[in-house]
Amino acid sequence: MSIDIFGIAFHPYGFVLGLGILAGLQASLWLAKRRKIPVQLIEQLFWWVVIGGIIGARAYHVIDKWQEIYSLNPQSVFYLWNGGLGIWGAIGGGVIGLLGYWVIKSRMKINFFVLVDVVMFGVPLGQAIGRWGNFFNNEIVGKNGEPLFLYESGLSFVLFVILVKLVKLDKFGKEFGNIAGVYLIGYGLIRFLLEPLRPEAIVWKIGIMPTASMVSLVAIVTGIFLTRATRKR
Repeated sequence: MSIDIFGIAFHPYGFVLGLGILAGLQASLWLAKRRKIPVQLIEQLFWWVVIGGIIGARAYHVIDKWQEIYSLNPQSVFYLWNGGLGIWGAIGGGVIGLLGYWVIKSRMKINFFVLVDVVMFGVPLGQAIGRWGNFFNNEIVGKNGEPLFLYESGLSFVLFVILVKLVKLDKFGKEFGNIAGVYLIGYGLIRFLLEPLRPEAIVWKIGIMPTASMVSLVAIVTGIFLTRATRKR
């Protein structure tokens, strides 16, 4: 949806999404300072992560809805303000963007998973805010009218608070991979539990299982692996 303000189309979805991204960045910068990582480095790689995340999120959604929407109107693939971003695609695309930056800056002496931790720390806060964009587009509503966007927003904020508490623990703060691992476990569980509440007609499935549920299980397993395989920085 859009709102006309003095003849200018204002898109609440994009505005709220932008607020979420900026909030996530500020959270990541806070952790970077705490771990004595140059703030300029995080600000530089931030754009790689955002661009990769947007491309991945849109690609995930377009693949899901190609037959029923985008094959009929291909140019609408670029109408991001209408909504249609898949969070798992955003996470995957963001990690690829981060990896691209890390490879190009191959002389960096910072472990890749240290950067993954810093970036993923801000993700649940960004999600908690960004999900409200779905409210304006009347998206992410359950089969019985449940405000799933609100459930996910609240649970994502709880996950962010948990990460903040864990970061302040001495042992947790001295290891890398833990933050990314806990995030993947936490959000994987959130999405896996909420997915069955979505209307069957809009759920992308591979076989009989929702794709998002399958990816959530992979994320949970990956998160468990990361938290068990942490090494000293």
